[in-house]
Amino acid sequence: MAVALIVAGGAVASWWLWRTAGLLPPRIETEELVEDLSLQLDPARLSAYFLVGDRARRALVAPPPSTFRLHAHVPEGGVLGFGVGVASAGHPDPGAASVRFSATVDGREVFSRVLAPGVRRRDRRWDDERIDLGAFVGREVEIALRTAVEGAGTAAGTPAWSNLAIVRRRSKERQLAGPDQPSVILLLVDTLRADRLGCYGANPSRTPRLDHLAGEGLLFENSIAQSSWTLPSIASIFTGLHMRSHGMVGGSGSAPAAPGGAGNGGFLPDSLLTLAGHARLGGITTVGVSANPLVSRGTNLAHGFETFVEFPDDGPQTNWTPATKVNRQFVRWLHQNRRYRFFAYLHYMEPHAPYRPPEALRPPAPAGATPEILAGVPPVRRINLRGGPPLLPEQLAYLRGAYDGEVRAWDEALGGLMDALTGVGAADSVVIVMTADHGEEFLEHGRLYHGSHLYEESVRVPLIVAGPGVRPGRAREAAQGIDIFPTVSSLLGLSVPPGLPGRSLLAPIDDRPVISETSHGIGPNGQEDAELIALRTAQWKLIEEPAVGRFELYDLARDPAERNDRFGQAPEGDTLVQALTAWRASVTAAAPAPGSDPALRQKLRALGYVD
Repeated sequence: MAVALIVAGGAVASWWLWRTAGLLPPRIETEELVEDLSLQLDPARLSAYFLVGDRARRALVAPPPSTFRLHAHVPEGGVLGFGVGVASAGHPDPGAASVRFSATVDGREVFSRVLAPGVRRRDRRWDDERIDLGAFVGREVEIALRTAVEGAGTAAGTPAWSNLAIVRRRSKERQLAGPDQPSVILLLVDTLRADRLGCYGANPSRTPRLDHLAGEGLLFENSIAQSSWTLPSIASIFTGLHMRSHGMVGGSGSAPAAPGGAGNGGFLPDSLLTLAGHARLGGITTVGVSANPLVSRGTNLAHGFETFVEFPDDGPQTNWTPATKVNRQFVRWLHQNRRYRFFAYLHYMEPHAPYRPPEALRPPAPAGATPEILAGVPPVRRINLRGGPPLLPEQLAYLRGAYDGEVRAWDEALGGLMDALTGVGAADSVVIVMTADHGEEFLEHGRLYHGSHLYEESVRVPLIVAGPGVRPGRAREAAQGIDIFPTVSSLLGLSVPPGLPGRSLLAPIDDRPVISETSHGIGPNGQEDAELIALRTAQWKLIEEPAVGRFELYDLARDPAERNDRFGQAPEGDTLVQALTAWRASVTAAAPAPGSDPALRQKLRALGYVD
């Protein structure tokens, strides 16, 4: 069974710490989850959304005085991990009583801490603790967790325990870089359709540097994203799991579901092993740089990275952090740490709305263009939910042209990154994996943007692998987001964790069905947050909207634009319905998430998913 890396170490450091501490120690420190102690608790006692400071967690609420008893076996190297925090209401109150947290193991006190959020600012946040259990190795122990009021008066707020677990500490020497031990850089270009790239048939080509890279590497002609929007798609890439197995379904973010559900679908469970965590357990240094606010520490998608740099969201009226800045942060890190073998993740936002390429790459303004169109902001909700009025052909052409300008701007930045790798002497020892999380709709099926459906313009994405040891060519077999985890593992010389549904694309692969999903869809009558699921084979695609029992079926070989719905006419429909039903019954359900992102709705609004 795969272990989960539950402490991100440097990943929880701020950008300031990254700048000042750039050089890394010679060994990588990690923690392996042994037992989630919260599973012993009555679920009714657990709050799915307990907010302390600016961090929400799944927590055991413990109004003082309280005592909770748990039992655990202590392994070699075992450590008791937990967080303590007090959710205070209103303004700081110096007259309020403090809260004492204490923990005993078989009656021996191993932890005591007094939090006074009414007085001390530093006590208005989660305090994460690690208690060495070396004295209890090999024993079954009773762990008692207590809270009490310290001093006179009413407690400054409601205390709670979070992230209750037995973990095992590990230390691994960092692998050194070398020609026979390549590093891997995963380049993720948000919202990039495959068919807008020269190497995928676009003419004229807007991507000469990517086309050159593709010519030297392995290009997958039919690469399909696991979802048509960012959150579930990236989680599938990072975990190698389908959406309903990792649980990052997202929804509309209109509320912290109930108020959080299993992390409200916007927080990655700590119990899941990520690609970064897997690399780190193998002694490979990990670094991520993200220009997308959803791919961040707040959603726990930074989980497993030792160093993670996220750029702030400046709101929907500004453009995203450009690729040149993403590259600059990574290249600075690389200059300091190039002696180590690494796995890097770089997330770019150029093709994502608003489409605002540099002036030289913008198309001419159409006659009568609205300020909205000139700002590169597609009227998504007016078209998708309210039925019009439709865009004029010249308005749609302008949006497409601005999108293509963003694609060209990213390609130019790719050239800068490749030149920088050559400049530091790393070009011959790095494998580049380039892909996207989803595509973009331009009214091919009457809608704009992405996430609303699972047609090819939304889920067919580029996938290119290029570098030492990769044989150049083009593969027609289906590839998908869940294949990236095992593929990168193979490139790094790591064993692929058992139980993952994907497979390494470096080994011979057979055509197999591909599943894509969204819970952020728009039904045919304009209903929001519709669940949609698609099963795609080499020739056919079945799309189901379970809530209304509606199916669509397309013959991709004869109808690649998905114009002619064949469901009820072609016998393949019944076969694919049965296959989809069997898959749904076999897939593993998601584990509860340990927290939520309080800023999720704000991030979804900035990205255009909600009003």
